[in-house]
Amino acid sequence: MAKNKMKVCKHCGAEIATSAKVCPYCGGKNKPPFYQRPWFIALVVILVIGIIGGGSGSTKNSDVHKVDEVSSNNITQETTGNSYEKASEEVKTVYNVGDILQDGDMKIVYIASGDYYEDNQFLQPKEGNKLVYLKFAFINEGKSDKSISFYNFDAYADGYACEMHYSTDETLSATLSAGRSTSGTIAFEVPTDAQDIEIEYSPNAFSSKKVKFVFEGDKDSGYVLEANTTRTDDAYNVGDVIEGKNVNITYLSCEPYTSDNMYIQPKAGYHYMTVELEFENTGTSDKTVSFYSFDCYADGAACDQMYARDDALSGTISAGRKIRGTVTFEVPDNAEVIEVEYNDNLWTSHRIVFTVK
Repeated sequence: MAKNKMKVCKHCGAEIATSAKVCPYCGGKNKPPFYQRPWFIALVVILVIGIIGGGSGSTKNSDVHKVDEVSSNNITQETTGNSYEKASEEVKTVYNVGDILQDGDMKIVYIASGDYYEDNQFLQPKEGNKLVYLKFAFINEGKSDKSISFYNFDAYADGYACEMHYSTDETLSATLSAGRSTSGTIAFEVPTDAQDIEIEYSPNAFSSKKVKFVFEGDKDSGYVLEANTTRTDDAYNVGDVIEGKNVNITYLSCEPYTSDNMYIQPKAGYHYMTVELEFENTGTSDKTVSFYSFDCYADGAACDQMYARDDALSGTISAGRKIRGTVTFEVPDNAEVIEVEYNDNLWTSHRIVFTVK
């Protein structure tokens, strides 16, 4: 196996493995380069399609608008469908905690806001500043993949741009296949005496239009995504072999994983699950396989991937060659249905689903 390349931790400057998501020395999060993330790859594809298609303008269906708000009658929302009682569509310029928005096929819920407290001594705000967070839920009600990234958010305190804080426990970045959902937080460093804090979200790469959310201090709507325990009918199990056009995939094993690194541990109420796969290139040209092409969903909600294993599935195989490796995710202890999806065609968003037991 080729030796992992090294990189420098952006927090403490120590040399760490390229695949390490968390620094083993200071505990700081070191996310993969943006150009290797699924959302960026998907964005490139969207841009190419847009250019080919002539750059058609946005339609009415793509305009973001308020459709409801969280109340005592709809605190828990289903991850699919329109189970809530829809309110009159409301045009707003700034949205508040509890507002439910519709952006084409994507539903957005502004769940909560508040002060964020960082445990890591290396990641504290500068003197005179503090950390604040906003929590959102995104639900893909369409039929194709959608990507959400914290890079689409910017914060302004009294009109001045603020730096993003990247070390939250529930970072808001995910690729959602049809019917999937995610919830998470974004955090920013702002002056402690700031009077007006707004966060802007850019939902469309082809438009400069911004969706504005007002920071409201410590406020929580109580919204919780309802577990979607529907199993995928054609999901594969351990031992199955999937014969594709130019590749065969063998589902070798699935088991819990315990990290021996004190800085790389799952959150409370979560554990690591590892799926081991083998890819055989049955075509005549090179094939690249990457753990970045995998997503995991527990009861319908996206899970974070853990990148620190030595045998992570990533490499290029020539014709007739094979590669074996793992993908590992952080999943809730109480999840009923856990599925890992492999995007084998970026253009069609075709997914191969593996059941995780």
